[in-house]
Formats: sequence, structure tokens, C-alpha cells
Amino acid sequence: ANTVPLKMFISPCQYIQGPGVLAHIGRFLKPLISGKAGILITPGREKSAGQMIRQSLTAAGFDFETAIFGGESSLAEVHRITDHFKQASRAVCCVLGVGGGKCLDTGRMASERLSVPFISIPTTAATDAPTAAHSVIYDDSGVFADVEFHKTNPLLVLADTDIIAAAPIRYMVSGMGDALSTYYEANCCARNPDACLIRGAKPSLAAFAIARLCRDVIFENGLSAIQSIEAGRRDNAVEKVVEANILLSGLGFESGGLAGAHAVAQGLTTDHRLHKNFLHGELVAIGVITQLILEEDFQEAETVAEFFSSVGLPVSLTQMGIIPGDEPEMIEKAVDSALKISFLYN
Repeated sequence: ANTVPLKMFISPCQYIQGPGVLAHIGRFLKPLISGKAGILITPGREKSAGQMIRQSLTAAGFDFETAIFGGESSLAEVHRITDHFKQASRAVCCVLGVGGGKCLDTGRMASERLSVPFISIPTTAATDAPTAAHSVIYDDSGVFADVEFHKTNPLLVLADTDIIAAAPIRYMVSGMGDALSTYYEANCCARNPDACLIRGAKPSLAAFAIARLCRDVIFENGLSAIQSIEAGRRDNAVEKVVEANILLSGLGFESGGLAGAHAVAQGLTTDHRLHKNFLHGELVAIGVITQLILEEDFQEAETVAEFFSSVGLPVSLTQMGIIPGDEPEMIEKAVDSALKISFLYN
């Protein structure tokens, strides 16, 4: 019998990043697809960029149908958007999601039901989800319900750094917490002979190299990127961190594997205060430090904690308004929830 394990590398077809690229979306799509585009867009982005997107699509020969995102990536919203595009005068050839993570997840799920490619246009660099082939489902009250896996990754991911750098700085910082976990979780999976990707295969060398580069880029450019954005500059450090937060982290987590950091972050969402008041990457930051302490790598935990503190990420639950000693039930519930998540065992 062949004992060599199956390896897998998962990625979108194309990634395009730069200042002002959204105004050229039609030109980038034209070589890939033709017909009528379905645009799913958040209300804020519809005001600021909707017209520009439609002009670019028209100039490239596309028709379009627009739907405004309702705010929650629930199955009810996915069905509403899917029906909206099904009722268009002509079938849509793709779905463009323009907005934050929940808008992108809803667009991804709708495109799967319509059997058309998904175009991912993130408006923040808060997580690494834009490149992925799965979506997070929440119930109508915003509580995590499930993850849906898709047959393919997005056809195109378009990251306009002018738009992303103009978002509140907290999103970029949160994205660094999510991105930094990529290496530490991939490192776990690379060293553990029993570890698997969520899709069951083993991580590739390419994914581990990308995960390591992701960590290096964040450590070297994270603080200066924040200082640049605060000073109104869009320099190379900003471009590097956006690429690390979205592309390197996206490829690194999906093809390199998850471990303790994301399991802890999901466990923490069982507390409604944390779920409501903190971003995904902020919870992942707590997860990274927890994982490094579980691995007894105290030196690295200290290095990471110092970096997190320098950019404004939390390093303890106390900073998030929770005194663990006073709330044993809350900790117990979060731990129980984390222990139910398969990749914790990597």
C-alpha cells in the first residue's frame, strides 16, 4: 500500500491588489467571464462605489443586477439574495461581493446556489476570509451557527488599497491578529504527523512557506503600516500588510492548516459580550497566545504579546473586560466549546 499522504493546495484563481483598482473591475473581469454580473453590495459601499463599479462593468460590456446586503450572513439572507438574482431578466454569470466578511460570505453562498463564479471584493483587511472556499453562517441574531464549504475558491479577489486603508484602523489591526495566527497554526500542523487540513489532506510545503512569510511581513511592517495610515500615507508598508492580511494569510490558513488559535477564538464567541464587542482577529490574538502557552513556547508567546501590544491588539481577557477568576462558568463554557472544534486537536 502507498503510505505517502495526499497533499492539497487551495487558492483563488487570481488576486489583484493596488490603489484604485476597483475602478477597473470591468477590465479585470473581461478576460475571465462575460454576460450579466450580479452585484451584492453593502449600503455604505453602494453610496460610495456602486456607480463607479457599474460604469466600469458597462464599459467592459457587462450588464448587471444589484442587490443590497441586509447585514447578516444567515441562510435567510442567502436565500433572499439567490432569489433576487434568479428573478433577474437574464441569468447572472457571476456574483460580485463588495463589503465586509459577512457580505462576502453571503455572496459566496449565493454564487454556489446559482452555480456561477464568485468575485471577492473586500473593503477591509480585517480577516483572511476573502480568498477562501468556505463561508461562515450566523443565525438571524448574529450567533455563529455553521460553516459551509464550497466547490471552488473565488475566481478573482480584488483588494483596492485606497478603500481598505480608508477603513477604521481597528480593522487593519484586527487583520494582523488573524494573519499572525497563520504561521503558528501552520507550524503546529507541519510538526504534527496526524494533523490535517479542514478538507482532510496534508499541508503542502508551499503553504508553510507562505505562512512563514506572512508572519515575517507582519512583524516587519505592522507598526509602520499603522503609523502610515494614521498620517494619511499609503506607502509600501501598507501594501505589504494588506497582502499579508488577505492573500498570504488566506492561502496559509486554508492550505497550511488551523490549530489552537482559531479554536480558542471560536470558543470565546460563546460569550455574547466578546462576540458583540470584539472583532474576529482580536479574539484570534488571544488564541495565538493561548496556543503558544499550551505548546510551552513562552519565549515566542512573549515576543507575540509585545508585538500585539505595540499595534493595539489585546493580550489578555482582562483587557476585554473579563476577569477570568470572577467568571469561572464563562471560561468553562469557552473551553468546552473550543474542545468541540476538530482542528484544536492538530
